[in-house]
Amino acid sequence: MTPTSLDIVRQVHQSLKNWLESVRKFPDPASQPSDLVDQIGQQLKLVDEAVRQAPPAVAQSQEWRDELTAYKETLREVRARLGNFEITLRIRQSQASKARNQIDAIRSWSDLAKNIG
Repeated sequence: MTPTSLDIVRQVHQSLKNWLESVRKFPDPASQPSDLVDQIGQQLKLVDEAVRQAPPAVAQSQEWRDELTAYKETLREVRARLGNFEITLRIRQSQASKARNQIDAIRSWSDLAKNIG
């Protein structure tokens, strides 16, 4: 049986809620799969298609509106969490860059000391 538009929105919504719950337990972005953004993007595309293809009777129902409202709230949480991940990863990138620069400086000093002595 083919899932209905409402089923697709519900499934993706539940998947995103499950992901948010797992992130609350393991908030480190490094604990996430490397293709996380792609996975979320594919889910968003499924919902986009389901919304566009929803029959008028479904699109006008209160159940549909309620599900979309809840889905939108979850998307706001996902956006906030991904934003936090981005900030964390940028900070780590900056720290790694500083550490690399320090290592390079020490190597240069060491090479210079070898040539002098």
